[in-house]
Amino acid sequence: GNGRGLVAAAVPDVQREPEPEPGMLVEDLDGYFELSRRLGDPARFGLTLDIGHCRCNEPASVPDCVRRALPRLVNVQIDDMRRGTHEHLEFGKGEIDFPPVLAALEPYPGLVAVELPRDSHAAPRIARESLEFLRKAVAA
Repeated sequence: GNGRGLVAAAVPDVQREPEPEPGMLVEDLDGYFELSRRLGDPARFGLTLDIGHCRCNEPASVPDCVRRALPRLVNVQIDDMRRGTHEHLEFGKGEIDFPPVLAALEPYPGLVAVELPRDSHAAPRIARESLEFLRKAVAA
């Protein structure tokens, strides 16, 4: 709120990776790239991409969002979502077609972390089912 985060983002040896999120100052990829430009495109100003947010909030397709973000990606969170509704869903309960998204993520060398919905009590089941879902999507 007081601007210290923007000042810290411009410090060259500090890694920052904001996550565009609906309703935030940086809520989409356009906002991220505009902020990066205003900061002078610092080398250590990476990007956290939430795949669900791409479906919820971006005008482009989810695979196109991934391809656009690839050069700056530091973190990837993956979940399902519906257009216009910021609700993290289990795979298969939203609108995302995952095989093309996973193909677009193939050049990304980092970790892709499943973001579980608010049902933390069901985390073991959701984690197991998520892994099965993603394995099938990669094979497709």
